[in-house]
Amino acid sequence: MKTGYFLVFMIAFITLSAKGIVIKNERNEKVLDQLVEINNVPGLNFSIIYKNGKQFNYSSGYADTTEKIPLNEHHVLFSGSIGKTYAVAVLMQLIDEGRIELDKPFMYYFPKNNWLKNLPDIEDITVEMLLNHTSGLPRYINNEEVWKTVRENPDKVWTHKERLSYAFDMEPAHKPGKGWAYSDTNYLLIGMLIEQITGSEYYSVVKSRILDPAQLTQTHPAIRRDIRNLPIGYSNLDDFFNMPGIVVVNGEYIFNPQMENTGGGFASTTSDLAKWAKYYFESEFFSKELGEKIVTSTKQGAEISDNMACGMGSFIFYTSQGKAYGHTGFIPGFNAIFAYFPDEQLAVAMQINCDYARSNMSLMDYLLFILNNLSI
Repeated sequence: MKTGYFLVFMIAFITLSAKGIVIKNERNEKVLDQLVEINNVPGLNFSIIYKNGKQFNYSSGYADTTEKIPLNEHHVLFSGSIGKTYAVAVLMQLIDEGRIELDKPFMYYFPKNNWLKNLPDIEDITVEMLLNHTSGLPRYINNEEVWKTVRENPDKVWTHKERLSYAFDMEPAHKPGKGWAYSDTNYLLIGMLIEQITGSEYYSVVKSRILDPAQLTQTHPAIRRDIRNLPIGYSNLDDFFNMPGIVVVNGEYIFNPQMENTGGGFASTTSDLAKWAKYYFESEFFSKELGEKIVTSTKQGAEISDNMACGMGSFIFYTSQGKAYGHTGFIPGFNAIFAYFPDEQLAVAMQINCDYARSNMSLMDYLLFILNNLSI
């Protein structure tokens, strides 16, 4: 055996997964080690799926920095707002089935629900405006009372009305359709609409329509505090959120993540998240026509920040590696991102067990650093 091939063989090791063979490379693990050190984060998981379908999963750092327990690919982490994409996928299916129309007012589907009229301008907001964040609805989690309630009653099981009530007296960001403002409130309403049309509980709909067919067996509803294989999450949020430095104690999250609902609402392995990125952005569960709408920016969302736009359930990133579609996620103690690079048909996902990962660089910059230094 030639020396070069021998060295490659020595640094690579092979593990079997339910899907086949996953090859790990110690050199690539060191790329993640650099990011962990540069950004002073506890741990990081990264998964990549190439055009040919081969998947590689990498881990660095710790699930528990005190006990020095390594983070690994089997750990399940909260994915935050990436969970909105499952709601989008189901809604797109219902549109394909002719059961929902994008240009219909949201209240068309709730003619007898009077309490919803407490939301500003709700009768002028269409389904499409909710999806692309042009409704102007205020972001309910920006109400400080939400976080006071979370800490005072961490086991609370939230109703739709209780979540949305925090937005009743908040000022809208703009008139419907007249601007762009990211708001979790939009997606709480999308979740309500899915339940209204299907007559079933949201998470059971996602399971039957998305998770089971896609075989995303390590993606779980974030509806309880004791998520299996959850690492410790580390927080450095300001006083507004009222969070301690450690938000997972003895395997239990600091509050019931069921509060998120369709604003996020899932926990998963990074491996599953990369698979979902590929399914979602290749329109495997809904029509290609609607898939194009997901990744096409609106006029209002064309320049939401430097090199970034917003479509109908996706951000569009303009990067040194070309255009990418994706979404980021946050929940106290955790950050996440998944993305798809259409020119290379490359799907990637990253999860970090802290909420201060973006202190030095953006989550997309993490991905670009990895992609620029990864050896195949």
